[in-house]
Amino acid sequence: MPIRRTIKKNQKEWLSQNAQLKILDLGCSNANYWLEANHYADIHDYKNDFEIKKLKFTQIEPDKKLPFNDKEFDYVICAHVIEHVNDPIFFKKEIERIGKSGYIELPTRLNDNMVFGCDEEIFGHKWWFEFDDDKKKLVFSKKVNAIEQFVSVGSIFDLTEIFDDSFIIQTYWKDNIDMEQKESYRFKKKISFLSLVKKYFSKNIRMQISKLKNILRHNDKK
Repeated sequence: MPIRRTIKKNQKEWLSQNAQLKILDLGCSNANYWLEANHYADIHDYKNDFEIKKLKFTQIEPDKKLPFNDKEFDYVICAHVIEHVNDPIFFKKEIERIGKSGYIELPTRLNDNMVFGCDEEIFGHKWWFEFDDDKKKLVFSKKVNAIEQFVSVGSIFDLTEIFDDSFIIQTYWKDNIDMEQKESYRFKKKISFLSLVKKYFSKNIRMQISKLKNILRHNDKK
C-alpha cells in the first residue's frame, strides 16, 4: 500500500480501539508522546520518566541501527523526527524494517521557515519535506531559510490546531515508505522579518487613511 495522507486524530482513534497492537512511539520525547503507544524510544535518556509511569522505554543511538527485531511492531509512530536525522533514507529503511505500518508527521516548508529555535547545530532540523500527491511519496531536500524566522514553537502549535494542513504533513504507511531526495531550493534573497512588518504596517496605515477619507467624504455630502 502506498504512503498516503491521513489525519492524526483518526489515527489516534483507531489505535485507541486496537490497544492489543504493539505500538512504538519513535522519537517520543518526554512531553509530547502518544498515550496510545505501549513502547517508547528516543535518543535522550527518559528511562526514569517512563518507568515512573510504568511505561516501556528504550534509548536509541543517532544514525545507528534501531535495537529492535524485524517487524517487531505492528505500528510505528514517528512524529517530527525525520527532519532531524542525518540520513533520512537510512532511517526510513529502519522504520520499515521494525514496523508493519505507522504514522509519520513532519513540518511543512512554511512551518520550518517561520519557527525559530529549531536550527540547533547537532539535533536541529536539517531537511525540508513535502508530500507528492501524484506519486504518493515523501520528498525531501536540504533545509534553506527563505524567511527570517519569527514564530515560537509554542505559537506554531496553537496555529497548527486551526491550520494543520498548512503547518504539518500527516501520513499513514503500510509495508513500505516511498521517499526520495531532490535538489535544494534556491532563493535570490532572504526575506527579513522587518520587511514583512513594514509591509504589514504600511498596508494597515493606508487602509486606515482610506477609511478616514471615506468618512470625511460621507460627512461632506451631508
